[in-house]
Amino acid sequence: MVLWAVLSRPSLRTSGYRLLPLTGRGPQAQRVSRQFSPLLINKTCPAGVANARSFWWTKSPLAPEPKPPAIPASPTPAQPSGTEPDIIPTDTATQSSPVFADEAVATSSASDALVTATTDSTSTISEVTNVIPPLQHGDLYDLGLVSWFSPAGWVRYSMEVLHVTTGMPWFYVIVVGTLAWRLASIPLTIISTRNASRLRPFAAQMKALDEKAEKADQAGKLEIMLKKKQITEKAGVTVLSSLGAPLGQVTLQLALFLGVKGMVTLPVAQLRDSGVWFLSDLTVAGPYYIMPLVVAGLANMQMSLQKRDMDPSRPEMAHMLNVFRVITLAFTPFMAAYPDGLWLSVAAGLVVSLIQTRLLQIPSVCTKLGIIPLTNKLAPIPAAETFRLISRYIQKQFSTSRRAPPSRLPKARPGRTSRK
Repeated sequence: MVLWAVLSRPSLRTSGYRLLPLTGRGPQAQRVSRQFSPLLINKTCPAGVANARSFWWTKSPLAPEPKPPAIPASPTPAQPSGTEPDIIPTDTATQSSPVFADEAVATSSASDALVTATTDSTSTISEVTNVIPPLQHGDLYDLGLVSWFSPAGWVRYSMEVLHVTTGMPWFYVIVVGTLAWRLASIPLTIISTRNASRLRPFAAQMKALDEKAEKADQAGKLEIMLKKKQITEKAGVTVLSSLGAPLGQVTLQLALFLGVKGMVTLPVAQLRDSGVWFLSDLTVAGPYYIMPLVVAGLANMQMSLQKRDMDPSRPEMAHMLNVFRVITLAFTPFMAAYPDGLWLSVAAGLVVSLIQTRLLQIPSVCTKLGIIPLTNKLAPIPAAETFRLISRYIQKQFSTSRRAPPSRLPKARPGRTSRK
């Protein structure tokens, strides 16, 4: 009975220490504070160690357990007895265990580095995807732009070879390629100019024959054609050169125009990077009409130079020049619908034409090339006079079309009437 009474009344003694779990995490610290009584925790002991070892009351005390090494930490303020201990704050727990704080900082740094690396890799992949590969031999053929049966295909192939061989930016490739093709057409221009200068003294006879051909029948037209052939042979001009040289010029100019137009309107992806800052993309139209206005200005300068080489016996040519000047300015908004790369090629060709026309007007150059210089110049005609002439012509045509011809009924012949 005495033994049972002793065993049934256990008492606690706080003479020893008991190692509690580290309070480095908030929820675990809360469980520790709720599990043990305030009487079992020594508030003055280091964090994680509580003076809470309990012994059953016996006559012979047991040997104390070995004391673990204490973890240095800041002491917590004492709490009055009889009250439940507060929950250990998270920041205090983090300060009490610097190891977990360092782990948290390292984890956040690693996650930030991973996010940064992922973002950098994504941006690098997008940049690599957006990079336009350089043009190689045969790429324009694969795009269907090169054909050996089309002069425009020859122009495109020559520009591909020029770009791949020299590595020049596309701005200079279009300029140099256009200059090369226009220089190749200079012999045809010289032949046409020489033929026109030799036929100029016979212009009056040719004009009279043309007027007769309008009123002649088929046999008369054939006779007039033979006379014109004799005149051309007398002037030293062959039929092949008089027809072949202008046809070759027109063919080369159209091939150059259509060749560049096909490249910039497809478009060829490499032409989006022209290599110059003031005309960066050759596949789009400029917003400020810069290239169309440049082309219109160069075309007007070209017509002013060509007026000096026109036959003064044909004053209607001066009216045609005035009309062409207005057309070039009126079509500038429509020209702006095409990419700038096309008008870059046209502008380069007009520069070559300006230089070529001016050189062929020098007397010494004309003499060496066999070109007969003009002695008389075509008199300029004001644009107002041209427009008055056009308005009179339109009014005349309009009044003629509205005038109805008189109705003429057939007269009945005298005689017997038919009987039914």
